[in-house]
Amino acid sequence: MSVSQAATRPLWLPPQSRRLRAGLSSLGAVLLSLVVGGVLVLIAGGEPVSAYGALIDGAFGSPYAIGQMLVLAVPLLIMGLGLALAFRGRVYNVGAEGQLFMGALAGGVVAIFLPVAFDPLLIAASIFAGMAAGAAWGGIVGVLRARWGVNEVITSLLLNFVAILIFTYCVRRPLRAPGSPDLQGRSIDPNAALPVLPDLAVHVGVFLAIALVPLAAYLMARTPFGMRVRMLGFNAEAARAAGVSSRRMVMALMLISGGLAGLAGVLQTLGVSERLDLGISQGYGFTAIVVALLGRLNATGVLLAAVFIAVLQSGGQAMSVTEGLPYAIVLAIPGVFVVFLLIADRLARG
Repeated sequence: MSVSQAATRPLWLPPQSRRLRAGLSSLGAVLLSLVVGGVLVLIAGGEPVSAYGALIDGAFGSPYAIGQMLVLAVPLLIMGLGLALAFRGRVYNVGAEGQLFMGALAGGVVAIFLPVAFDPLLIAASIFAGMAAGAAWGGIVGVLRARWGVNEVITSLLLNFVAILIFTYCVRRPLRAPGSPDLQGRSIDPNAALPVLPDLAVHVGVFLAIALVPLAAYLMARTPFGMRVRMLGFNAEAARAAGVSSRRMVMALMLISGGLAGLAGVLQTLGVSERLDLGISQGYGFTAIVVALLGRLNATGVLLAAVFIAVLQSGGQAMSVTEGLPYAIVLAIPGVFVVFLLIADRLARG
């Protein structure tokens, strides 16, 4: 094996039994969380089989339903991939929500004011601005952690609120739609709106999100950068002894995860709301943390987790309407899953 080949291979390969155990524990946690959800349905006076049937039908019952489920999955998948990479390096970015809003704001401003009539160029410029804003917002956290050792969980969490306040101020003041009675933000240039698949009613950003999965998998498993991330996550002291700069890695991971959160935000603006809208996120940045954990910090796992959560959210709305059940039941299932997953991991370690 050449040196270059060795540099791109994982430093350790977990045994097959360990991977199987991890997969089974994830599956078991999902099943147990669904059982708990069924118990909650019973307590609420519903029938679990009928309720879950309505949930599945609400997510897959028609092309439009599938499209709406995919629309929900896009931001969860994109942010989940970024957070999975950061978490692998033990850089705990919990500020994806704020980074999403900053990306939506910057990308939206470009899509509103940039005088470009060529659709692809305007869309590309808006996406670049959104990713840059998200990366910059994450970079603030990275600088504080790398330069002064400030805990990134605290700073990224607090910056969520700052970002949302900035976005809210801009929508209600300088970027408010003229004559809007309900404090709506300005609409973007129609040339900047993402094309929509007619049957599914889903924007083409879904293809970008899916394309990121193999790219993230390759980055994590087959590149020197991914190797350094794994080294940092496995043993930071050993990584430093091997010449890995923890400061640079922290900055890189915050920039990448922040940039992907910004990408999710600008896609929400260009493909969903088509305006600066306070409702572009329903806590997606926090839900993406669950997605990353549910996916075991693995790119393919994150894809499956994003779809799973999107099915719960989109189908849960239909279940709530048709079965007359509280939507909070559906919202509780991912949280219950995380609890069971942590328990399973603890038991697996003995």
